[in-house]
Amino acid sequence: MFFVPFMVAVIAVMTGRVKQLDAEEEAERARCVADEEAAKARHAAEEAAENERARRAAEEEAERVKRAAEEAADEARRREEEHERAAAEAAEALRGAEEARLTTERRWSEGVRPECRPSEEDIVRMKAKYLYSPNFLHFAVVGSSGVGKSSFINAVRGVSNNHAIAARTGIVDCTPQVTRYPDPRPNSRIIWYDVPGAGTPDVPDWQYFNALGLYIFDCIIVLIDNRVLESDLAIIRACQQFINIEVFIVRSKSDQHINNMACDRMPPGFEPCDPDIDNETRCQLLQIKSEERIRFVDETRQNVQMNLESKNLVPQKVYIVCKDAMLAVWNNSHSPRAIDEAELLNDVRECTGRCFELAS
Repeated sequence: MFFVPFMVAVIAVMTGRVKQLDAEEEAERARCVADEEAAKARHAAEEAAENERARRAAEEEAERVKRAAEEAADEARRREEEHERAAAEAAEALRGAEEARLTTERRWSEGVRPECRPSEEDIVRMKAKYLYSPNFLHFAVVGSSGVGKSSFINAVRGVSNNHAIAARTGIVDCTPQVTRYPDPRPNSRIIWYDVPGAGTPDVPDWQYFNALGLYIFDCIIVLIDNRVLESDLAIIRACQQFINIEVFIVRSKSDQHINNMACDRMPPGFEPCDPDIDNETRCQLLQIKSEERIRFVDETRQNVQMNLESKNLVPQKVYIVCKDAMLAVWNNSHSPRAIDEAELLNDVRECTGRCFELAS
């Protein structure tokens, strides 16, 4: 009887132990499941975090690419604008160059040559070369080769061509370089300069003014002969661009031209140097000379003004002179050949006074 209850108790204990083991196994399985679920949850969380990082990285990359694209677009627009601006500037420069070319061609056709303003260094250099002194006035006598510049300088200074201090004269151009001649009159403050002929192969007419430094002179006397040349007009135009330079236009050798005009009207076979000319012929010659003198003066003045107007230059007086009459007037003597010599000398004196007034 005792055995049965014991067995029942043993069975009950074993059954409880089995149930306990089952419960423990079930608990272990539950724990393992929980651990797996936790691991899955962590893995899922890590994947989610990685995905978030990847998303943010993708967004940042997309933003960077967007900014780069915008910057590239801005740079492209800027370059396009610069290109358009450069193209516009190039087109404008091309138009300007074409206008300048057409203007230059037109001005060349009108006889106007390129202008070249001297620099301060050029002015200082040429003044030193010509011994320029602020205490004196410097008069340059210019014109084409063979027009009589040296003879004029001698006459306006009151010396003959064979005087010891005379400028050298001759049939050909005897002035290879600018030559300085002081005025011999007492207390004179004028220095005369004999300038080589213009329009030679060595110095073309449009380079003459600047090449010889004529811009440093206080007064320029342009001597002309039978015709007003392009070189004469180029010098006058250059002078009128400098407010400090006074310019005189002088027609030289008037006596020679009047004699030639008169002799052309005399009967065939007439010889002006014939010592046996009768009184009637001599009177006829004098009458014709008087008529030709008037015609020569009128035609000379008209011709000079016409040439000045054709080049849009300021009209101005032309002085008609010859060296012998200039010498006579300089020495207070009368000369039947005189035309504008006295007026020219007087105007030169007035020019001298004006220049010194401006300098003071």
